[in-house]
Order: sequence, then structure tokens, then C-alpha cells
Amino acid sequence: MTLEEFLSFAKSRGAQLFPPAASNQISLLNGALQQRRYAMLPHVILELYKNVGAINLDTSYIFGPNEIMRDSTYPIPSILKINDDIAPFGKTLGKTIFGRNDLFWFAFDAFGTFYMLDNLNLTPMRRYDDPYKALSDCLVSGRI
Repeated sequence: MTLEEFLSFAKSRGAQLFPPAASNQISLLNGALQQRRYAMLPHVILELYKNVGAINLDTSYIFGPNEIMRDSTYPIPSILKINDDIAPFGKTLGKTIFGRNDLFWFAFDAFGTFYMLDNLNLTPMRRYDDPYKALSDCLVSGRI
């Protein structure tokens, strides 16, 4: 799967795509992740953020570099805010959470390996060879 195919898939499911992030925002985010000792953004996520700032499909989210204010409910937090909130839990050490849905959290590590994490204790449940499969599972899990 490619980025274009993934974005087309997300749109076909009815996902709301938010405006892309500016290059300097992505650079600042990567620096902040590194400073906090989280995994830096892999190439797939960097390219995603150049095309969309965040993605929302019902109760599924792919977090972006900035908090997304919505008129209906609560805002979608930034990837940095989510990771600051989750950081005290040891199971995420060396990983960066990038998305969640009703059933799972989704993360990547410093090597660019993507994971599905248990919603309650954040232990890895699945490791992905294809990052776009992880992104698509994040959006559709719980809405099948």
C-alpha cells in the first residue's frame, strides 16, 4: 500500500482529514519527541503529516503535530500531548503512540516498526511489517 492508497482508503470510509502540517511544525515535533526520548517520526509518518495534519474516523484517531479543535466535542490532542500523558507507563518506553481507537493504541519504535498495543496495559499485541496496514487497522478496528 502507498500513502495515496491509504488516504483514498481513509476517505472512502468517511474519515475526516485535517489540513497538513507545515515543515517547521514537523521538525519542531521531531525535536520535541527526541528531547523527551520518544521514538522520532519514521518516514511514513513524516510523509503522512505533509499531506494531512490528523485523521479522525468516528472514535478512531491518528494524532497529528498539533491539537485539532473541533466544533462538536473535545479536541483531538497532538501526538506529543498523548505521549506525555502516556509516558509514565513503562510498556511504551522507546515507542511513540500515534493513534488509537476503541480497542487498541498504535505506536512505532525508533526503528520504524509499528505495533498494535492493548488498550488497558499497553503491551504489544501485534507487530506490523507494513506501516500502512497499521495505519489502516487504527482507523477501522472497532468499526467493522
